[in-house]
Amino acid sequence: MKNNLKKNKEISKEQIKNYFTKSVSNFRNNFIIISLSILKNFRTYVYVILIPIAFLMIYSWYTNAYKGDFKPPELFKYMVIPSFAIIFLVNTTVSEWKNSVFLKRIHSAGISRINFFVSLYIFNFLLGIASFLISVTVMSIISLIYFKPSNGTFFSLLGLLEFNDWVGMLYSLFLCISISVSIGVIISGLINSIALSQSITLIFVLFSIVFSDCFLPIDLLSLSKPLTYMSYFVPHKHSVWVGLISASSQEVSWAFENPERPGRIISFGFNLWIPCVTAFLYSTLLLVSGYFSFGWNTKK
Repeated sequence: MKNNLKKNKEISKEQIKNYFTKSVSNFRNNFIIISLSILKNFRTYVYVILIPIAFLMIYSWYTNAYKGDFKPPELFKYMVIPSFAIIFLVNTTVSEWKNSVFLKRIHSAGISRINFFVSLYIFNFLLGIASFLISVTVMSIISLIYFKPSNGTFFSLLGLLEFNDWVGMLYSLFLCISISVSIGVIISGLINSIALSQSITLIFVLFSIVFSDCFLPIDLLSLSKPLTYMSYFVPHKHSVWVGLISASSQEVSWAFENPERPGRIISFGFNLWIPCVTAFLYSTLLLVSGYFSFGWNTKK
């Protein structure tokens, strides 16, 4: 009896080991296939590099950076904008895959949906980080052209931040990228038409950029109570505000010109822990939704 139990335990351990080895192998193969498929397409570099740089240049001109007295919160808004471009990349890529034989072949090879989804998610998350790093480099160059000497360079302004502030900003950026990847998968998963999917993505991104306080001045949206409350339904709003509050060292005066103005609504009460929690919940909910909305082809 004891020998049989021991033998069964050994078989179970061997089965677990084989399953784990197979899963790791499938993940590695999926990751390589996905990376080659995405990186060989010129469109990837448009979304990861060219569009973010264009946004940064337009934003610099729009906000008259060469005249303004910039603080770290404004600079963080520049840094987070490229994370929105990942939505376009994921949406377009998955939509085209669904309308081709790419996903069908992978599915027929016996690859599970969870394995492929994790590979897809991680690779695009890494692309989001790469896009962020590129944007930081571009911002350092733009700062030499647009920012007044009295304000200092891009890196000298960021040097005002403490370690805890940087942790909050990085947490914010990671959540922004995560939310963008999930939304890209969800839209492409629910809508079969590539043209319609891209149109909805464009509208959603523009809406998110505005109502997450990335494009317009923070003070402007806070003057309207209905708009402020409506903005809480925008997933990026929560992740962006984690970074804004962190970049302000949790000092309201760093983010607002006149925080004591009557009728002003300051989002989240400028309490860092609130958007930290809500942004994580939004990110988790969208991640799960993205998994269940993902399909191998256009047939439902």
